Amino acid sequence: MAFTYKSDAIILKRWDYKEQDRMVRLLTRDFGKITCRAISARKLESKLAGHLEPFIHTQAFFARSKTIDIIAGSNTITANERLRQSLSHYASAGAFVEIVDRWVQERDTDVPMFDHVRAFLHWLNTHNANAIVFVGAVLQMFEMLGYCLGLYRCHRCQQLVTPVGITFHLQLWNVECADCRDHEETIPLTEELLKSLRFLMENDFDTIARLRISTQTWEDLYRFLRTLIHYHTGAELRSDVIFSALLRA
Repeated sequence: MAFTYKSDAIILKRWDYKEQDRMVRLLTRDFGKITCRAISARKLESKLAGHLEPFIHTQAFFARSKTIDIIAGSNTITANERLRQSLSHYASAGAFVEIVDRWVQERDTDVPMFDHVRAFLHWLNTHNANAIVFVGAVLQMFEMLGYCLGLYRCHRCQQLVTPVGITFHLQLWNVECADCRDHEETIPLTEELLKSLRFLMENDFDTIARLRISTQTWEDLYRFLRTLIHYHTGAELRSDVIFSALLRA
């Protein structure tokens, strides 16, 4: 096994460790999610520090260790500065990478997932923050992880659902028709919410950004995402306080 290795990576988060070091969590293209140690990264003269900021796309160099691998070098490819300079961008990017961090397993290589995360952060860095695109990016990420939202046929009778009395079964990730409706582990879907969910799952970020929905449908959409995440993780997003406050502003 090689002592060193390298990969393109996205910085998901970093936190202080001991007196001079930092711990860094990255999503890498070739090795999946990695948590490693950046030695002396908190020193003013550290060459690493500026390349380990959240949301940076970098080429990272690692050294294997008996305990925690060491990040030995980092060459920034795309800095994504706007994501750290604008509060609305920071909130969107922060909420997104927190979800990525929660759902992606350590050392589970997934190149399409890396490309999806990189693409969304790049899109956000070059456009105005858009909450609907954020939701679309998260839902598409779930599908890439194997959690496919069934939005057309009832999971019980397999009939195409009609826009009356529809619910979404949280455990099964699938819609239920009015005849098969179960009152446990389900949330109601309005016709407009169902149409919006289908649209988000089937289009790219630029197309989603052009979508216009009512305030009520947006509230239903965001409530759907939060409920889905809470059901499967048992916890609220730490970044949700800031993100929700910006949505209400």
